[in-house]
Amino acid sequence: MIKTNIVLSVLFSVFVICFSFSPVSSQNSDLEKVFSDAIEAVGGTKEINKIRSIEVFADCVGPKGKYITEIVSFRDGRTRFKQKFSYKNESTDILINARLAWQKDDLSLVSPFQKLVVNLHEYQKMAFDFQKMFHNFALEGTEVFEKRPSLKVRAKNELDGTIYLYFDAETKMLLGYVMPIPNSNESVKNVFNEWRKIGKLKLPTKAIATDNSGDWVLNFQKILLNKSDEKMFEVPPQVADYAELLKLHEQQKTAHLSYNTELFVEMFAENLTQIQRGNVSNHTKTENLMRFKNYFSTFKFIEWENLKTPVIKISKDGSMATIIVQKRVRGTYKNAQGADVLDQTDFAWLEVWEKQNGKWKVVTVASTEKVVENSK
Repeated sequence: MIKTNIVLSVLFSVFVICFSFSPVSSQNSDLEKVFSDAIEAVGGTKEINKIRSIEVFADCVGPKGKYITEIVSFRDGRTRFKQKFSYKNESTDILINARLAWQKDDLSLVSPFQKLVVNLHEYQKMAFDFQKMFHNFALEGTEVFEKRPSLKVRAKNELDGTIYLYFDAETKMLLGYVMPIPNSNESVKNVFNEWRKIGKLKLPTKAIATDNSGDWVLNFQKILLNKSDEKMFEVPPQVADYAELLKLHEQQKTAHLSYNTELFVEMFAENLTQIQRGNVSNHTKTENLMRFKNYFSTFKFIEWENLKTPVIKISKDGSMATIIVQKRVRGTYKNAQGADVLDQTDFAWLEVWEKQNGKWKVVTVASTEKVVENSK
């Protein structure tokens, strides 16, 4: 064992020295070689191009007990992720179709971070599609990863967070990755421990994910290529509506912070009812355009942020929807003397939306407000 470690140490030292003398100008070509070697080690571009989908079944064990993981991965960005646990009644069943991701049981959207976590479980697809799954690659150098001499590549995930990929210096294959957790000192490590020939490709059959709670071991008992039915990824109308309303909600923020009145008012109905301060008023789109142009010209926004996640509810027939919002608006305006005055107001309001000619439009807004003390 001691002799083996010495040989490994010497080989790694030679490997590091050879790599260290690569000129900076050759870094791109070095990175391309790392990627091409990894793809060739898995089975080569020709065989990879034959793959449309990968379906896997894994028996797993984590710090709290046993569970089962099933993943269907299509190479065009569609994924189904299912988990059932022996130690709790809750199960997971998430569907992803490009940018949309939702829970199958209640059709609620999942967060961008939940979507990222699902994608990071697609180990078999990651083994050869890492260039699709990540971006902004940079060769960091050499490092021993899981007792294996490896090439370390820094990259960005789909949320633009940093992730480190490790490619085995000997086998050339992707050995695993480490992802720092945003806004913390913690990280998650995933290691591809075992590989097996599936058809003409070599794919991971065992992975160990390690976080601050311990090790999560995934043993893939079955891996099927090109057997999955893509009909499961049809986007339910309610999911599409929910995503569109959330997009329009974000558009409101963009319009305020960029002082774009037209962008804001374009989502209004031709006649909008406003309930505020004990009064009910109706305004045409033209009137609203003038009102908000005046508001945007006199108030300088510093903050326009949600205090809580908006609550969106859609009618069963998809024709009406409501959004409950709690928002903090902070900024300055000029008083009669021309001095800047700081203003901070917490709003709570209810928006009523109606689908008109296939597009969601705001028809009613009921608003309350609370001026924060000492803001003026």
